Amino acid sequence: MPTPSTVSIVRTAAAAPRSAAAPRAPQAVATPAADPGDRDDGPRELAPINVTANSVDTLAPSAAPLEASQPTSVIDERFIRDGLRLNANYDDIIKYAPSVVTTSPEGPGLGKNEGISIRGFQDGQFNITFDGIPFGDASDLHHTTSAYFNNHVLGQAEIDRGPGGGATIGNATFGGTLALRTRNPSAVDGVTAYVTGGSWDTWSTGVGADEHIGNTRVFADLSKEASDTYLKGTDDRREHAFVKTVTELGEATTLSFVSSYNQEHQNTVQGATRAQIEQHGWRYGLGNDPTLQNYTGYNSAAYYSSFSYLGLSTRLGDWDIDNKVYYNSFDHTAAKSSIPTSESAADNGVTFYSGTGKKLSKSATDVPGKLSDNDFHAFGDVLRLARDLGPGQVQTGVWVERSLDERNQLPVDMSTGAASGTKYGYLYNYQLHDRTDTLQPYVQYDWKLSDTLTLSPGVRYSRVERQLDAQLNKSTPPAPAYSSASYDATLPSLSLHDAFSEHWSGYLQAARGFLAPPIDVIELNGARGLQPELTSNYQLGTSYAARGLTFGADVYYIDFSNYISQTLVATDSGSESAFVNGGGAVYRGAEAEATYALTPMLSLYANASYNEATYKHSSTQVAGTPHVTGALGLLYNSGSGYFGSLMEKVVGAQYGVDNSTDASGATVFGNDQRLGGYASLDAALGYRSTQGPYAMKGYSISMDVNNLLDRHALIGYAGARSSDNQPLYFGLAGRGVFLDLSLKF
Repeated sequence: MPTPSTVSIVRTAAAAPRSAAAPRAPQAVATPAADPGDRDDGPRELAPINVTANSVDTLAPSAAPLEASQPTSVIDERFIRDGLRLNANYDDIIKYAPSVVTTSPEGPGLGKNEGISIRGFQDGQFNITFDGIPFGDASDLHHTTSAYFNNHVLGQAEIDRGPGGGATIGNATFGGTLALRTRNPSAVDGVTAYVTGGSWDTWSTGVGADEHIGNTRVFADLSKEASDTYLKGTDDRREHAFVKTVTELGEATTLSFVSSYNQEHQNTVQGATRAQIEQHGWRYGLGNDPTLQNYTGYNSAAYYSSFSYLGLSTRLGDWDIDNKVYYNSFDHTAAKSSIPTSESAADNGVTFYSGTGKKLSKSATDVPGKLSDNDFHAFGDVLRLARDLGPGQVQTGVWVERSLDERNQLPVDMSTGAASGTKYGYLYNYQLHDRTDTLQPYVQYDWKLSDTLTLSPGVRYSRVERQLDAQLNKSTPPAPAYSSASYDATLPSLSLHDAFSEHWSGYLQAARGFLAPPIDVIELNGARGLQPELTSNYQLGTSYAARGLTFGADVYYIDFSNYISQTLVATDSGSESAFVNGGGAVYRGAEAEATYALTPMLSLYANASYNEATYKHSSTQVAGTPHVTGALGLLYNSGSGYFGSLMEKVVGAQYGVDNSTDASGATVFGNDQRLGGYASLDAALGYRSTQGPYAMKGYSISMDVNNLLDRHALIGYAGARSSDNQPLYFGLAGRGVFLDLSLKF
């Protein structure tokens, strides 16, 4: 069975310094030769990456490429396969990287991740791409990690902790870019069956197929998973289908097609109070009493997502062209009681209203709740062009997208399923449609000042137009509304990359960043008129790569001229998120990561970061920003036999709250709900063979242990319970043991 391909960060003699924002290949290929089918993000491999599997590169969970012009960590296919269970999510893939913090209270790859942050930037404040295509929820750009891709179909993850250059497209690029890249079809045809079994009655099965059909290479995968998860009452069921084809249409032309479909059903938690954790234990999630609001049957969600694109890479004259046309859909239906964490019957009671808002009756013991449906469709095009020009290379292109969003919420009696109506006479709390149009043209020039020195000026124009057409808006009282807003900014960038030697490089970078306010600013009262976030990013760093050692380090400073903060406001349908102008904020810090080969088969990995984020003219720290993160690991790989790893992730103290609302309704900034630091140790051990009995082409068997030492800690703040204002938390999932078996025929 072929081992997963790896990426080397050792430069070849011909490799040129790569602009941080330059279109790039996925870098996880099976042979050193440039392969048109591997050009996922750009028109060609502008800076080829050597695929020599030296002892460091084979084992490192992430590494800093010599060609990068900003802090970058590349997590290759081998670590994705060997260090994680087969159906982990992409948040599990990146969790060991510098400055990354993930919150997965239900266990690895199970349930919905409750938060990802990079340098303290929360999900929605950094960019995520899928084979070079930006994506995210239409309303606030967040991502439901379990609702898209599992690691069995991903070949690489790259974390760019910087704004990129002019050619970096996407939303919130000032917070960095997480680039997910799909697996390429294997060079060896065959069918792979795999199964996972483990803690909390977790079972998953799947089958993948790699095939050559004429000039077309195909990879297809089907998987199904079921788990009770670590938290009681939070069952999770998921099915996933994926196909990728790469067709060679000529010497310089490749047609790629990718389609992914995922559906997931789960019972959702909203956190727990300290008292509930003390009474019921760390596994407390939802209850089994249908007379109470925390009943598992009243709190559920279903996610249906798809992502498809058709990509053409070709050469026309002196121009390399890469074009992807795509469609992305996401449907989220949910049932939720009014106070999902309540264990008191005193919080019950459903009032029924007529179509004129007249009170009809009240059931004092029934459970109040709501049914929600959020559905969006996005379609767009990413066009990239590049050519050599004078002493360098010019890159230009454009990203365009239209996103159509539909949302509604119906108040109901959860005990009977009957609609309760509202005191305003409307059946729904809100019913709305919105549209977001995005346009981002760009140009960048990579100017080779010498054989080793490259200066890359660039500029990107970003425009976002939002329209709201609401039959019932999220205002108080609800009312029909039509609103629109447009935001735009010109974003210059400049980077300087110097290859000091064959193994050592350095870079300087400065860029402007931009993020349009979420659609909520025209949905909720009191949030109108917010200006977009604008940033100035500055950073410098260095990378080193030799056969026995890789090292990367950087320092950064990010200045916000306007920072949009999130707060909670009370509405008739419960607490809703609103956004307020937090004034300015400053993010600054330092990061380092290294891998050292102790032997040809054993490597030591470590990273550390210091991240500080404070509001200007204040000592208030931005919520969800640990000052310190780190990782320490020992990794073993014998090539085609045994492999294993021990990985410890450390996260420092942080605050869950950075603002509150006073009696007058004004926002007051100050820290509260401090969460102490924590550490979690994970382990993996397995064996892989490239041959087997009964005509098998190979097999692998492995055991993955999450939180080996079974530590417990509060790792995330989940807001406050509306009935008594008690703070809610997410905890660290306890020890989970999973056995993976994979057979290729």
